[in-house]
Amino acid sequence: MISTLDRPRTLARCLDALLAGTRLPQEVVVVDQGDPVPTREVLEARRAAGVPLVHVTQPRRGLSASQNSGVEHSRSSAVAIVDDDCVPDSRWVEVAAREHSTASGSLLVTGRVLPLPPEGERTLALSTRTSTQRAVLPPTAPPWQVGTGGNFSVTRAAYLAVGGNDERLGTGAPGRAGNDLDLFHRLQRAGVETRYEPDLVVLHERALPQEHRLRRWTYGFGVGACVASWLREGDRSALRILGAWVLMRGRRVLRARRPGTVLDEGRVLAGTVHGLWHGARTSPRRPTIGPPP
Repeated sequence: MISTLDRPRTLARCLDALLAGTRLPQEVVVVDQGDPVPTREVLEARRAAGVPLVHVTQPRRGLSASQNSGVEHSRSSAVAIVDDDCVPDSRWVEVAAREHSTASGSLLVTGRVLPLPPEGERTLALSTRTSTQRAVLPPTAPPWQVGTGGNFSVTRAAYLAVGGNDERLGTGAPGRAGNDLDLFHRLQRAGVETRYEPDLVVLHERALPQEHRLRRWTYGFGVGACVASWLREGDRSALRILGAWVLMRGRRVLRARRPGTVLDEGRVLAGTVHGLWHGARTSPRRPTIGPPP
């Protein structure tokens, strides 16, 4: 499942990687929040691959809403989710299917995120996950240790059962980021087995310097908004997670050897404070999707 917004070039690159993989997906659902004509042209040019390509136009704005719509439209028991600015590894579908086949129940599996080569001024890596150590994560693991929302696969019924993404969070929504952390946290609390599998790999487009700076603040904002939301729902683990987050960022400041690193961590922490304030003033979460009847 791919979310896209007026990026036909990167969408085409992502689709071409999926359709050239060692195992073809059962279907590819593309949720489109932009001009549908270029997206339709990209899909039509690839119909001959023999994989059903489902084009869903999405009026609700934001990455969370797109992923929710994509999972709702999917017909598979497990859904693999990737962003349109990523390039899945040739074994991406194969590995996701393998992991679900070995699970005794519902599963959330994430993996590595490595940077694409620099392209013009796009030189800075974002959201990298480089560990090659497999792991089964306990329910108490902080959600940022689980993985990232641009590379994961989940049992569809489990995603729907927890209400999917909180559409107040994430890119394009008032919460700006953090939808993946919130989703992973709720899946873990629901007892879904959670794995990190380094064979599940995507390559992520690099960022412009100004994008990188802004995303440090928005990343912290999303975390703060998540924690505030959990606190309002009576989730006692929220304070523990917030403490671990602040401690981790503080340690990075103390170990920093470059002034730029200190500034980046300052942006993250400033964003976290603003996110907490935003989340504390936001109305309670109302799931827009739910378990199938």
